[in-house]
Amino acid sequence: MSIIDYIEISFTKGIGNKLVKKLFENYGSISYILENPEKIKDDFGEKLYYLIKDRDKNLRKKAEEEVKKAEDLGFKILCIEDDEYPDILKEIPDPPAYIYLSGDFPENIQFISVVGSRKHTVYGKSVTKNIVRSLVENGIGVVSGLASGIDRIAHETALENNGFTIAVLGGGIDRIFPYENKDIYKKIRDKGLLLSEFPIGHKPSKFTFPIRNRIIAGLSLATVVIEASEKSGSLITASYANEYGRIVFSVPSNITNPYGKGTNNLIKEGAVPLTDIQDIYETIPYLKKNKADLEYKPGKIESIILKLSSSPIHIDLLSEKSGIKVDDLLLILFDMEMKGIISIDNSMVLRNL
Repeated sequence: MSIIDYIEISFTKGIGNKLVKKLFENYGSISYILENPEKIKDDFGEKLYYLIKDRDKNLRKKAEEEVKKAEDLGFKILCIEDDEYPDILKEIPDPPAYIYLSGDFPENIQFISVVGSRKHTVYGKSVTKNIVRSLVENGIGVVSGLASGIDRIAHETALENNGFTIAVLGGGIDRIFPYENKDIYKKIRDKGLLLSEFPIGHKPSKFTFPIRNRIIAGLSLATVVIEASEKSGSLITASYANEYGRIVFSVPSNITNPYGKGTNNLIKEGAVPLTDIQDIYETIPYLKKNKADLEYKPGKIESIILKLSSSPIHIDLLSEKSGIKVDDLLLILFDMEMKGIISIDNSMVLRNL
C-alpha cells in the first residue's frame, strides 16, 4: 500500500471519493488496481478500466511531489486503507480517499461537532462555552471548522479546558482562513489536530467549505448547532449528519434573533432541542464519559441565586432581589441549567433541582 497510489488515483479525472471507497472495499487495495486495471472490467466496466489504464503518467510524479510538500511542512497523510484512518469517517458514502493531518488521532476519544454562525449573540457565545466545557470535561472531543464566530469559540473553549479539538479546514492544511484565526490555528496544531482533504496550498472558497462540512459531520457521533441564520453553512453540516444517520442537536433561539432562525427551523424539521447538557448524554447513551458526575461547587453569584431560589421564584423577582440585570441573569441561569442545578419553566419560574 502506498499513499502515493491513493493520491495518484484521486488526481485522475473522473474518479472521486465514492468510487475510491468502492474500489477499496471490493479489492482491499488501490495499489492492486493500479497494477492490475484489467481486474475491474467485470465489476466496474470498460470505461473505468480505460480511465485507470490510460491515466496521465505525470500524475505519479505530481502525487510524489504532493507527499514531499506535506513532509517538508511537517504534515502527515493518511489514506482510507491506513489503520489510523478513523473508522467513523470510513462509514460515510464518500470519505476522503486521503487526509492531511498535523498530528495523530487520539485513542479512545469520541467526538461531537459544535458549529454555528460567524456572527453570533452573547447568548450564543455563552451557550457554546458551556456545552463545550461539559463535553471536554467528560473526555469527549470537539470538532469544528475553524471559522470565525461559534467555531472559534468552540475550539478555544476546548483547549482552555484541556480538551481535544479537531479543526477541519476548508482549504489546504497549510492555509489559514480567515487569517485572523492564525493564533488559534497555531494552538490547535500544537495541542489538537488540524485536518484537510485539500492539496497543499489549495485556497479555500465558497465551493470548498460545503465539501469539508461533510467531514465535520462524518467524524462526529452527533452535531450540535448553536446559532445559525437561515443560510448558514452550519445547516449544511447538519444536513450531512442527518444523511449519515447521526444525531443533530439544535439550541433553541429567541424568535427575534436573526442568527437563530436556522436553529429553530432545524427543530421544526426534527432536530433534538438542546435545552440541557444532559439532553446529549440521554440521547446518546453509548457516549463514553470519563466523568459521569462532576462535583459541583457554586460560585459567589450562583450561591446567592440558589439561596434566593430556595422556593420557586420568577426571574423578574429574582433579578430585583439579586440586583442582577435580567439579561445578565439569563446567561448565568442558562449556565446553571446546563449543569443540571436549576430548571426554568415556560413561565420563567426558576426552581432548584
